[in-house]
Amino acid sequence: MPLNCVDKCLLALDGINEPMPIHTILSLRGEIDHARLNQALASAQQSYAVMRTIVRTRRLKLYREIQVDPGKGVLSIADQAQLQDIDHESYLASWMNKPLNIRKQFPVTVLLLKRNDEETSLVFTFHHSAADGLRALLFVRKAIETYNRGFFQEGATEGASPQILDHIRINRRQDELLEFAHSQRFKVQHYYRKMISSLLLRFVVKAIPAPTRVFHDRSGQSRELRFCFKTIGPKELEHLQCKARSAGVELNDIFVAACSIAVEKWNSIHGKSSKKIRIMAPVNISPKGFRQVVSNQASWFSLPTTPKDRADPGKLLRKVREDIVAATMDRIAFSLIYFFYYCSRFPLPLMRGIARFLMITRTYVDTILITNVGFIWPKLGSEQPAVSNMGNARIVNVTGSAPVVTPMGLSLAAGIYNRNLNFSLTYRPALFSEEKAKQFLNLYVEEIKHY
Repeated sequence: MPLNCVDKCLLALDGINEPMPIHTILSLRGEIDHARLNQALASAQQSYAVMRTIVRTRRLKLYREIQVDPGKGVLSIADQAQLQDIDHESYLASWMNKPLNIRKQFPVTVLLLKRNDEETSLVFTFHHSAADGLRALLFVRKAIETYNRGFFQEGATEGASPQILDHIRINRRQDELLEFAHSQRFKVQHYYRKMISSLLLRFVVKAIPAPTRVFHDRSGQSRELRFCFKTIGPKELEHLQCKARSAGVELNDIFVAACSIAVEKWNSIHGKSSKKIRIMAPVNISPKGFRQVVSNQASWFSLPTTPKDRADPGKLLRKVREDIVAATMDRIAFSLIYFFYYCSRFPLPLMRGIARFLMITRTYVDTILITNVGFIWPKLGSEQPAVSNMGNARIVNVTGSAPVVTPMGLSLAAGIYNRNLNFSLTYRPALFSEEKAKQFLNLYVEEIKHY
Protein backbone atom coordinates (compact mmCIF):
# COMPACT_ATOMS: atom_id res chain seq x y z
CA MET A 1 0.00 0.00 0.00
CA PRO A 2 1.54 3.37 -1.01
CA LEU A 3 1.91 6.41 1.20
CA ASN A 4 0.71 9.75 -0.12
CA CYS A 5 2.86 12.88 0.12
CA VAL A 6 1.37 14.06 3.44
CA ASP A 7 1.84 10.58 4.98
CA LYS A 8 5.53 10.70 4.06
CA CYS A 9 6.12 14.21 5.40
CA LEU A 10 4.52 13.34 8.73
CA LEU A 11 6.68 10.21 8.86
CA ALA A 12 9.76 12.39 8.26
CA LEU A 13 8.78 14.61 11.22
CA ASP A 14 8.38 11.55 13.41
CA GLY A 15 11.85 10.45 12.34
CA ILE A 16 13.48 13.57 13.83
CA ASN A 17 11.99 12.97 17.29
CA GLU A 18 8.84 15.01 16.70
CA PRO A 19 6.27 12.35 17.73
CA MET A 20 3.10 12.34 15.64
CA PRO A 21 0.34 10.63 17.69
CA ILE A 22 -3.32 11.60 17.52
CA HIS A 23 -5.90 10.33 20.01
CA THR A 24 -9.65 9.80 20.15
CA ILE A 25 -11.06 9.30 23.66
CA LEU A 26 -14.53 7.92 24.29
CA SER A 27 -16.09 8.35 27.73
CA LEU A 28 -18.47 5.43 28.30
CA ARG A 29 -21.06 4.63 30.94
CA GLY A 30 -21.78 0.92 31.22
CA GLU A 31 -20.09 -2.44 30.70
CA ILE A 32 -18.01 -3.33 27.64
CA ASP A 33 -17.45 -6.93 26.49
CA HIS A 34 -13.67 -7.25 26.04
CA ALA A 35 -13.74 -10.20 23.63
CA ARG A 36 -16.45 -8.62 21.51
CA LEU A 37 -14.52 -5.34 21.35
CA ASN A 38 -11.35 -7.15 20.29
CA GLN A 39 -13.28 -8.85 17.47
CA ALA A 40 -14.79 -5.52 16.40
CA LEU A 41 -11.34 -3.92 16.23
CA ALA A 42 -9.99 -6.81 14.14
CA SER A 43 -12.97 -6.45 11.81
CA ALA A 44 -12.36 -2.69 11.47
CA GLN A 45 -8.74 -3.44 10.60
CA GLN A 46 -9.93 -5.81 7.89
CA SER A 47 -12.15 -3.03 6.50
CA TYR A 48 -9.38 -0.41 6.63
CA ALA A 49 -6.23 -2.22 5.57
CA VAL A 50 -3.90 0.67 6.43
CA MET A 51 -4.56 -0.11 10.11
CA ARG A 52 -2.92 -3.52 9.73
CA THR A 53 0.21 -2.44 7.89
CA ILE A 54 3.90 -2.19 8.76
CA VAL A 55 6.08 0.49 7.13
CA ARG A 56 8.89 -0.93 5.00
CA THR A 57 11.66 0.53 2.85
CA ARG A 58 12.76 -0.89 -0.48
CA ARG A 59 15.30 0.84 -2.73
CA LEU A 60 15.03 3.96 -0.56
CA LYS A 61 11.26 4.07 -1.16
CA LEU A 62 8.63 3.77 1.56
CA TYR A 63 5.56 1.60 1.38
CA ARG A 64 3.11 -0.14 3.74
CA GLU A 65 3.13 -3.91 3.91
CA ILE A 66 -0.35 -5.28 4.66
CA GLN A 67 -0.32 -8.02 7.30
CA VAL A 68 -2.68 -10.94 6.80
CA ASP A 69 -2.44 -12.05 10.43
CA PRO A 70 -3.46 -9.29 12.90
CA GLY A 71 -1.64 -11.18 15.69
CA LYS A 72 -2.90 -10.78 19.26
CA GLY A 73 -4.80 -7.61 18.35
CA VAL A 74 -4.35 -3.94 19.21
CA LEU A 75 -6.48 -3.86 22.39
CA SER A 76 -5.05 -3.44 25.89
CA ILE A 77 -7.19 -3.59 29.03
CA ALA A 78 -6.65 -1.98 32.42
CA ASP A 79 -8.69 -1.54 35.59
CA GLN A 80 -8.21 1.56 37.72
CA ALA A 81 -8.83 -0.48 40.89
CA GLN A 82 -5.71 -2.54 40.14
CA LEU A 83 -3.41 0.38 39.36
CA GLN A 84 -2.71 1.10 43.02
CA ASP A 85 -1.24 4.60 43.42
CA ILE A 86 -1.56 5.67 39.75
CA ASP A 87 -4.48 8.04 39.18
CA HIS A 88 -6.65 7.92 36.06
CA GLU A 89 -5.19 10.98 34.32
CA SER A 90 -1.57 9.91 34.93
CA TYR A 91 -2.20 6.42 33.59
CA LEU A 92 -3.93 7.79 30.50
CA ALA A 93 -1.05 10.21 29.88
CA SER A 94 1.57 7.46 30.22
CA TRP A 95 -0.40 5.25 27.82
CA MET A 96 -0.85 8.04 25.27
CA ASN A 97 2.89 8.76 25.40
CA LYS A 98 3.88 5.20 24.47
CA PRO A 99 5.79 5.44 21.17
CA LEU A 100 4.24 3.81 18.11
CA ASN A 101 7.00 2.11 16.12
CA ILE A 102 5.16 1.61 12.84
CA ARG A 103 8.07 -0.36 11.40
CA LYS A 104 7.31 -3.08 13.95
CA GLN A 105 3.65 -2.60 14.91
CA PHE A 106 0.34 -1.42 13.50
CA PRO A 107 -0.33 2.36 13.40
CA VAL A 108 -3.21 2.04 15.88
CA THR A 109 -3.44 0.90 19.50
CA VAL A 110 -6.50 0.88 21.75
CA LEU A 111 -6.82 1.05 25.54
CA LEU A 112 -9.94 0.10 27.49
CA LEU A 113 -9.51 1.60 30.96
CA LYS A 114 -12.19 0.87 33.55
CA ARG A 115 -12.45 3.79 35.98
CA ASN A 116 -15.09 2.30 38.28
CA ASP A 117 -18.23 0.16 38.10
CA GLU A 118 -19.98 2.75 35.93
CA GLU A 119 -17.35 4.65 33.92
CA THR A 120 -14.89 3.48 31.28
CA SER A 121 -12.47 5.28 28.96
CA LEU A 122 -11.79 3.89 25.49
CA VAL A 123 -8.69 5.46 23.94
CA PHE A 124 -7.73 5.06 20.27
CA THR A 125 -4.16 6.13 19.50
CA PHE A 126 -3.17 6.56 15.84
CA HIS A 127 0.13 7.36 14.19
CA HIS A 128 -0.58 10.56 12.27
CA SER A 129 1.31 9.27 9.22
CA ALA A 130 -1.54 6.75 8.76
CA ALA A 131 -4.59 8.96 9.35
CA ASP A 132 -5.77 12.50 9.97
CA GLY A 133 -8.38 13.29 12.61
CA LEU A 134 -11.45 12.94 10.40
CA ARG A 135 -10.30 9.63 8.93
CA ALA A 136 -9.35 8.32 12.38
CA LEU A 137 -12.98 8.92 13.40
CA LEU A 138 -14.06 6.75 10.45
CA PHE A 139 -12.10 3.85 11.89
CA VAL A 140 -13.48 4.42 15.41
CA ARG A 141 -17.03 4.52 14.08
CA LYS A 142 -16.53 1.33 12.10
CA ALA A 143 -15.25 -0.45 15.22
CA ILE A 144 -18.22 0.76 17.30
CA GLU A 145 -20.84 -0.21 14.75
CA THR A 146 -19.22 -3.60 14.24
CA TYR A 147 -19.30 -4.06 18.02
CA ASN A 148 -23.02 -3.25 17.85
CA ARG A 149 -23.43 -5.98 15.19
CA GLY A 150 -24.61 -3.32 12.75
CA PHE A 151 -23.49 -1.69 9.57
CA PHE A 152 -22.74 1.92 8.73
CA GLN A 153 -25.85 3.94 9.42
CA GLU A 154 -27.35 6.66 7.25
CA GLY A 155 -24.84 9.15 5.96
CA ALA A 156 -21.89 7.07 7.16
CA THR A 157 -20.65 5.90 3.78
CA GLU A 158 -20.88 7.02 0.24
CA GLY A 159 -20.24 4.87 -2.79
CA ALA A 160 -17.90 1.91 -2.64
CA SER A 161 -17.00 -0.05 0.50
CA PRO A 162 -13.71 0.66 2.35
CA GLN A 163 -12.27 -2.66 1.13
CA ILE A 164 -12.89 -1.76 -2.52
CA LEU A 165 -11.48 1.73 -2.02
CA ASP A 166 -8.34 0.32 -0.37
CA HIS A 167 -7.92 -2.04 -3.35
CA ILE A 168 -8.19 0.90 -5.74
CA ARG A 169 -5.62 2.86 -3.73
CA ILE A 170 -3.16 -0.04 -3.60
CA ASN A 171 -3.13 -0.21 -7.40
CA ARG A 172 -2.75 3.53 -8.02
CA ARG A 173 0.41 4.85 -9.60
CA GLN A 174 -0.25 8.55 -8.97
CA ASP A 175 -0.44 10.20 -5.53
CA GLU A 176 -4.18 10.79 -5.02
CA LEU A 177 -3.59 14.17 -3.34
CA LEU A 178 -1.40 15.46 -6.18
CA GLU A 179 -3.90 14.18 -8.72
CA PHE A 180 -6.72 15.95 -6.90
CA ALA A 181 -4.66 19.15 -6.70
CA HIS A 182 -4.17 19.03 -10.48
CA SER A 183 -7.93 18.69 -10.96
CA GLN A 184 -8.49 22.09 -9.33
CA ARG A 185 -6.80 23.97 -12.18
CA PHE A 186 -10.07 23.97 -14.16
CA LYS A 187 -11.94 25.69 -11.30
CA VAL A 188 -9.56 28.57 -10.55
CA GLN A 189 -8.24 31.18 -12.94
CA HIS A 190 -4.45 31.35 -13.12
CA TYR A 191 -4.32 28.31 -10.83
CA TYR A 192 -0.63 27.42 -11.11
CA ARG A 193 0.38 31.07 -10.85
CA LYS A 194 -1.55 31.27 -7.57
CA MET A 195 0.07 28.06 -6.29
CA ILE A 196 3.57 29.39 -6.99
CA SER A 197 2.69 32.82 -5.57
CA SER A 198 1.32 31.22 -2.39
CA LEU A 199 4.51 29.22 -1.83
CA LEU A 200 6.74 32.24 -2.49
CA LEU A 201 4.74 34.33 -0.04
CA ARG A 202 4.90 31.65 2.63
CA PHE A 203 8.54 30.63 2.32
CA VAL A 204 10.21 33.84 1.07
CA VAL A 205 8.31 37.14 1.08
CA LYS A 206 6.43 36.79 4.39
CA ALA A 207 8.82 34.41 6.15
CA ILE A 208 10.53 37.26 8.01
CA PRO A 209 9.90 38.19 10.76
CA ALA A 210 9.30 34.76 12.25
CA PRO A 211 5.94 34.17 13.96
CA THR A 212 5.55 35.01 17.63
CA ARG A 213 5.92 32.07 20.02
CA VAL A 214 3.56 31.33 22.91
CA PHE A 215 5.26 32.21 26.20
CA HIS A 216 6.34 29.13 28.18
CA ASP A 217 7.80 28.89 31.67
CA ARG A 218 10.20 26.01 31.07
CA SER A 219 12.95 25.10 28.61
CA GLY A 220 13.36 21.32 28.69
CA GLN A 221 14.03 18.96 25.79
CA SER A 222 11.68 16.05 26.51
CA ARG A 223 9.08 15.13 23.83
CA GLU A 224 6.62 13.82 26.42
CA LEU A 225 3.06 15.08 25.99
CA ARG A 226 0.33 15.94 28.47
CA PHE A 227 -3.30 16.85 27.99
CA CYS A 228 -6.02 19.00 29.51
CA PHE A 229 -9.65 19.41 28.48
CA LYS A 230 -12.48 21.95 28.64
CA THR A 231 -16.13 21.64 27.60
CA ILE A 232 -18.70 24.22 26.54
CA GLY A 233 -22.17 22.82 27.27
CA PRO A 234 -25.25 22.75 24.97
CA LYS A 235 -26.76 26.07 26.11
CA GLU A 236 -23.52 28.01 25.73
CA LEU A 237 -22.86 26.29 22.38
CA GLU A 238 -26.30 27.30 21.09
CA HIS A 239 -25.63 30.89 22.19
CA LEU A 240 -22.27 30.81 20.41
CA GLN A 241 -23.87 29.45 17.23
CA CYS A 242 -26.46 32.25 17.30
CA LYS A 243 -23.70 34.85 17.60
CA ALA A 244 -21.83 33.26 14.67
CA ARG A 245 -24.96 33.30 12.48
CA SER A 246 -25.73 36.92 13.32
CA ALA A 247 -22.16 37.91 12.45
CA GLY A 248 -22.27 35.93 9.19
CA VAL A 249 -19.34 33.70 10.14
CA GLU A 250 -18.66 30.05 11.01
CA LEU A 251 -17.85 28.69 14.46
CA ASN A 252 -14.39 27.84 13.18
CA ASP A 253 -13.78 31.50 12.31
CA ILE A 254 -14.47 32.40 15.95
CA PHE A 255 -12.09 29.65 17.12
CA VAL A 256 -9.27 31.02 14.94
CA ALA A 257 -9.86 34.69 15.78
CA ALA A 258 -10.13 33.96 19.52
CA CYS A 259 -6.90 31.98 19.33
CA SER A 260 -4.96 34.99 18.02
CA ILE A 261 -6.35 37.21 20.78
CA ALA A 262 -5.67 34.57 23.46
CA VAL A 263 -2.03 34.21 22.40
CA GLU A 264 -1.57 37.99 22.43
CA LYS A 265 -3.17 38.36 25.88
CA TRP A 266 -1.20 35.40 27.25
CA ASN A 267 2.09 36.84 26.09
CA SER A 268 1.15 40.29 27.38
CA ILE A 269 0.35 38.87 30.84
CA HIS A 270 3.88 37.46 30.91
CA GLY A 271 5.57 40.63 29.68
CA LYS A 272 6.12 39.51 26.11
CA SER A 273 5.00 41.44 23.04
CA SER A 274 3.28 39.72 20.11
CA LYS A 275 3.93 40.86 16.57
CA LYS A 276 2.94 38.44 13.82
CA ILE A 277 0.81 35.60 15.18
CA ARG A 278 0.27 32.86 12.60
CA ILE A 279 -2.41 30.23 13.24
CA MET A 280 -2.10 26.82 11.59
CA ALA A 281 -5.60 25.61 10.69
CA PRO A 282 -5.91 22.19 9.00
CA VAL A 283 -8.24 21.94 5.99
CA ASN A 284 -10.10 18.84 4.83
CA ILE A 285 -9.32 18.43 1.11
CA SER A 286 -10.79 14.88 0.67
CA PRO A 287 -10.41 13.84 -2.98
CA LYS A 288 -13.76 12.77 -4.40
CA GLY A 289 -14.02 8.99 -4.19
CA PHE A 290 -11.45 8.79 -1.38
CA ARG A 291 -13.46 10.30 1.47
CA GLN A 292 -13.96 6.89 3.08
CA VAL A 293 -10.30 5.90 2.74
CA VAL A 294 -8.36 6.06 6.02
CA SER A 295 -5.26 8.14 5.28
CA ASN A 296 -4.21 11.78 5.42
CA GLN A 297 -6.39 13.99 3.24
CA ALA A 298 -5.63 17.36 4.80
CA SER A 299 -3.55 20.42 4.16
CA TRP A 300 -3.74 23.70 6.06
CA PHE A 301 -4.04 27.45 5.95
CA SER A 302 -1.55 29.65 7.80
CA LEU A 303 -3.55 32.68 8.91
CA PRO A 304 -1.39 35.63 10.05
CA THR A 305 -2.55 38.59 12.13
CA THR A 306 -0.73 41.74 13.23
CA PRO A 307 -1.27 43.88 16.36
CA LYS A 308 -3.33 46.26 14.21
CA ASP A 309 -5.61 43.39 13.11
CA ARG A 310 -6.12 42.28 16.70
CA ALA A 311 -6.94 45.73 18.08
CA ASP A 312 -10.65 45.33 17.23
CA PRO A 313 -12.09 41.79 17.81
CA GLY A 314 -14.99 42.46 15.42
CA LYS A 315 -12.70 43.54 12.59
CA LEU A 316 -10.39 40.62 13.34
CA LEU A 317 -13.27 38.16 13.00
CA ARG A 318 -14.28 39.66 9.65
CA LYS A 319 -10.66 39.54 8.46
CA VAL A 320 -10.34 35.87 9.45
CA ARG A 321 -13.57 35.07 7.61
CA GLU A 322 -12.48 36.96 4.49
CA ASP A 323 -9.03 35.33 4.52
CA ILE A 324 -10.48 31.82 4.88
CA VAL A 325 -13.05 32.38 2.11
CA ALA A 326 -10.41 33.83 -0.24
CA ALA A 327 -7.97 30.99 0.49
CA THR A 328 -10.72 28.43 -0.04
CA MET A 329 -11.86 29.94 -3.34
CA ASP A 330 -8.28 30.10 -4.64
CA ARG A 331 -7.51 26.55 -3.39
CA ILE A 332 -4.47 27.87 -1.49
CA ALA A 333 -4.30 24.75 0.71
CA PHE A 334 -3.30 22.81 -2.41
CA SER A 335 -0.10 24.84 -2.79
CA LEU A 336 1.32 22.94 0.19
CA ILE A 337 0.32 19.64 -1.43
CA TYR A 338 2.72 20.47 -4.28
CA PHE A 339 5.42 21.34 -1.73
CA PHE A 340 4.83 18.09 0.19
CA TYR A 341 4.79 16.06 -3.01
CA TYR A 342 8.14 17.34 -4.28
CA CYS A 343 9.67 16.89 -0.82
CA SER A 344 8.31 13.33 -0.75
CA ARG A 345 10.20 12.50 -3.97
CA PHE A 346 13.44 12.60 -1.97
CA PRO A 347 14.69 9.59 0.02
CA LEU A 348 13.51 9.54 3.64
CA PRO A 349 16.91 10.59 5.13
CA LEU A 350 16.87 13.74 3.00
CA MET A 351 13.22 14.40 3.92
CA ARG A 352 14.24 14.19 7.56
CA GLY A 353 16.96 16.76 6.85
CA ILE A 354 14.38 19.13 5.36
CA ALA A 355 12.09 18.60 8.37
CA ARG A 356 14.99 19.24 10.77
CA PHE A 357 15.85 22.47 8.92
CA LEU A 358 12.24 23.68 9.26
CA MET A 359 12.22 22.90 13.00
CA ILE A 360 15.61 24.49 13.70
CA THR A 361 15.00 27.70 11.75
CA ARG A 362 11.50 27.97 13.34
CA THR A 363 10.63 30.68 10.80
CA TYR A 364 8.33 28.44 8.78
CA VAL A 365 6.58 26.85 11.76
CA ASP A 366 3.39 28.65 12.79
CA THR A 367 2.66 30.05 16.26
CA ILE A 368 0.10 27.44 17.25
CA LEU A 369 -2.11 24.77 15.69
CA ILE A 370 -5.86 24.66 16.12
CA THR A 371 -7.76 21.83 14.45
CA ASN A 372 -11.53 21.49 14.42
CA VAL A 373 -13.23 18.24 13.35
CA GLY A 374 -16.69 19.80 13.69
CA PHE A 375 -19.71 17.63 14.51
CA ILE A 376 -18.67 14.04 15.24
CA TRP A 377 -20.76 11.39 13.48
CA PRO A 378 -23.83 13.59 12.89
CA LYS A 379 -27.08 12.06 11.69
CA LEU A 380 -28.02 13.05 8.17
CA GLY A 381 -29.64 16.49 8.37
CA SER A 382 -29.10 16.75 12.14
CA GLU A 383 -26.49 17.78 14.68
CA GLN A 384 -27.32 14.78 16.87
CA PRO A 385 -24.79 11.90 16.80
CA ALA A 386 -25.72 8.87 14.72
CA VAL A 387 -23.64 6.66 17.04
CA SER A 388 -24.48 7.04 20.73
CA ASN A 389 -23.91 3.64 22.32
CA MET A 390 -21.65 0.58 22.37
CA GLY A 391 -23.90 -2.34 23.14
CA ASN A 392 -25.47 -1.54 26.51
CA ALA A 393 -22.90 1.17 27.25
CA ARG A 394 -23.72 4.80 26.47
CA ILE A 395 -21.16 7.06 24.80
CA VAL A 396 -21.16 10.08 27.10
CA ASN A 397 -18.59 12.15 25.20
CA VAL A 398 -15.90 12.03 22.52
CA THR A 399 -12.72 14.10 22.68
CA GLY A 400 -9.41 14.03 20.84
CA SER A 401 -5.96 15.52 20.68
CA ALA A 402 -3.59 16.82 18.03
CA PRO A 403 0.21 16.41 17.78
CA VAL A 404 2.70 19.08 18.87
CA VAL A 405 5.98 20.17 17.27
CA THR A 406 8.80 21.74 19.27
CA PRO A 407 8.61 25.38 18.14
CA MET A 408 4.92 25.49 19.09
CA GLY A 409 4.99 23.52 22.33
CA LEU A 410 1.22 23.14 22.40
CA SER A 411 -1.78 22.59 20.13
CA LEU A 412 -5.56 22.89 20.36
CA ALA A 413 -8.26 20.55 19.07
CA ALA A 414 -12.02 21.07 18.95
CA GLY A 415 -15.01 18.85 18.23
CA ILE A 416 -18.72 18.69 18.97
CA TYR A 417 -20.40 15.54 20.25
CA ASN A 418 -23.94 15.33 21.60
CA ARG A 419 -24.17 19.15 21.67
CA ASN A 420 -21.02 19.45 23.82
CA LEU A 421 -18.21 21.56 22.36
CA ASN A 422 -14.99 19.94 23.56
CA PHE A 423 -11.54 21.51 23.53
CA SER A 424 -8.31 19.70 24.27
CA LEU A 425 -4.90 21.23 24.80
CA THR A 426 -1.90 19.02 24.09
CA TYR A 427 1.31 20.41 25.53
CA ARG A 428 4.90 19.54 26.28
CA PRO A 429 5.50 19.55 30.06
CA ALA A 430 9.15 20.24 29.24
CA LEU A 431 7.95 23.69 28.11
CA PHE A 432 4.69 24.32 29.97
CA SER A 433 3.82 23.44 33.55
CA GLU A 434 0.43 21.84 34.12
CA GLU A 435 -0.77 25.03 35.80
CA LYS A 436 0.29 27.22 32.86
CA ALA A 437 -1.27 24.85 30.31
CA LYS A 438 -4.62 24.90 32.11
CA GLN A 439 -4.47 28.67 32.46
CA PHE A 440 -3.89 29.08 28.74
CA LEU A 441 -6.77 26.74 27.85
CA ASN A 442 -9.08 28.60 30.26
CA LEU A 443 -8.06 31.94 28.74
CA TYR A 444 -8.73 30.63 25.22
CA VAL A 445 -12.17 29.25 26.08
CA GLU A 446 -13.13 32.50 27.81
CA GLU A 447 -12.13 34.45 24.68
CA ILE A 448 -14.45 32.23 22.64
CA LYS A 449 -17.35 32.72 25.06
CA HIS A 450 -16.91 36.50 25.07
CA TYR A 451 -16.72 36.84 21.30
